[in-house]
Amino acid sequence: MKLGLLTNLQTEVNSMCRELGIASYLDFTVTSAEVGADKPQPPIFLKALELAGVKADEAIHVGDQYQNDVLGAKGVGISPILLDRADYYAEITDCPRIRSLTEISKYLS
Repeated sequence: MKLGLLTNLQTEVNSMCRELGIASYLDFTVTSAEVGADKPQPPIFLKALELAGVKADEAIHVGDQYQNDVLGAKGVGISPILLDRADYYAEITDCPRIRSLTEISKYLS
């Protein structure tokens, strides 16, 4: 399994990941600045697939914004999971919705 971080931040995120203590868990990061496109545009998702070395139907994308994360992932054929910690998206039924990252394991095969 490969784990990556995709972000619309326009800054270098690797040092931030090290400061947060999550860098060692990540295989790669992709920023919108690197690819010249923000989520939900395809290039950021396609770059993540390339770095992970997988096809879209072999990947999942977990994100906390419906428009950017869910629709962006779906647009390139990646299965999305919506992280909805505060139950803002109760009406969303077109993808799995989780309240905590600990629930992701249910969707891994």
